[in-house]
Amino acid sequence: SSSQEEAGPRSCRSPIGAAAMLRTVSRRLVASSGVVGASASAPVAAGLRGHLPAARRCLSDAASSSDDGAKNRRLWRWGGSAGMMGAEADAEVSKEPLLLDDVRGVTLAACGSSHSGFVVDGRLYTYGANKYNQLGRSEGDLKVPGIVPFEEGAPLVTQAALGACHSAVITEGGDLWTWGWGGSFWYGAGALGHSGRDGAATPTRVEKFVALGEKVKQVACGAQHTIVLTEEGHLYATGKGDFGRLGRGDTRDEVEFEEIDYFQQANDSILAPGETTNIVKVGAGNNYCAAMSSSGELWVWGRNDHGQLGLGEEAMGDMYSAESYPRLVRSLPSEGLRILDFTCGEHHLVVRTDSGALYEWGGRTWLEPHAVPIPEEHREALQTITKLEAGEKFSFALCADGTLFSWGSKASGCLAQGPDCPKIVVEPTPVPSSTFGHQKIVDIVASKSRCLAITVEDEFTA
Repeated sequence: SSSQEEAGPRSCRSPIGAAAMLRTVSRRLVASSGVVGASASAPVAAGLRGHLPAARRCLSDAASSSDDGAKNRRLWRWGGSAGMMGAEADAEVSKEPLLLDDVRGVTLAACGSSHSGFVVDGRLYTYGANKYNQLGRSEGDLKVPGIVPFEEGAPLVTQAALGACHSAVITEGGDLWTWGWGGSFWYGAGALGHSGRDGAATPTRVEKFVALGEKVKQVACGAQHTIVLTEEGHLYATGKGDFGRLGRGDTRDEVEFEEIDYFQQANDSILAPGETTNIVKVGAGNNYCAAMSSSGELWVWGRNDHGQLGLGEEAMGDMYSAESYPRLVRSLPSEGLRILDFTCGEHHLVVRTDSGALYEWGGRTWLEPHAVPIPEEHREALQTITKLEAGEKFSFALCADGTLFSWGSKASGCLAQGPDCPKIVVEPTPVPSSTFGHQKIVDIVASKSRCLAITVEDEFTA
């Protein structure tokens, strides 16, 4: 991984003890909560059972009050260790997917460098490292999911993003809330956007967007920066500014969200020349950002030490290579290819084009877009990709039928291909459906070395 200054303060790692693991041998009923246990073939993370009765009751109550369809949505966790020299600070409980027992009704999930979260019935639950209050809560066993309190009643969470030492969510109505590490003299600004370097122990609304009258549509978190897209189509970023990751033409830190105004005057589009650039999606890696337009083009900015900006040799000089303004990735639109979706890994990107092909770059492997080799027997399935995700040295593609493909480094602990898979999986390879108890996967999220998948327990795949 990159140097520690790129992941916030060096001390932003706190042990996540491994939860006990077991395999259930039959379906069981939790009498006190009405929650049905996992199928006999599903490995289970017993984090909640017997550990945190209050959390179990809360999750059960939330699931029972949600709609019938959501009740059957289950959550699986896995990953590796992102710590230096095998440290267990950021380690997940298993390199193979484990079902979170007693958790159902999950509508969305998010992963950070050392903590994770998910939403049940509009309420956010987090677990993992909490050295800088990135969990947004301090009560109960932090290694297992617990509900995050909100100051003003209980706004329903519609989107979540987690960084190295901070967290962000969007609630109904378009409000943005952030919390965690606020910054320091030595390590620069945090990524909260509250106009100072004070941390926040619980979710705190970002008042700037309220004052501007703008509703936040999307949020993405890097290690130490946050970028948002508003419903009006404006981009704002806050946090550490070195390597130009805030996209404003300099390397200054920003303690509140400042607008990235490049796209209001950009004239570099190849596919839609002369038209105003309309950004429809934003993303963030460790120390860089990306933005996709409605015309299917991608702009990138920030650090380029891994070739993560995909601009080729001319932009890749040394470890200090960076772009402080958004730069168009020209090679794909120059060939007439439109990007339909993208995802930012820690130090690489993966995109899907209208030709049906996947391209990736970065990771100190490719300096510009490189076609991902597609196995002929999976070509048809990979034309139906519904979601791309990536972390550090691994990538995922989720298809419409619930098949999950993974590729990258076995050492990431995230491929879910079993202990006998090759050290490097070059081609997208289907994760055996038995890994998830043959349940259909409907969502996948990842960051650095942590992964979460949402399945529907009454829909099955072969």
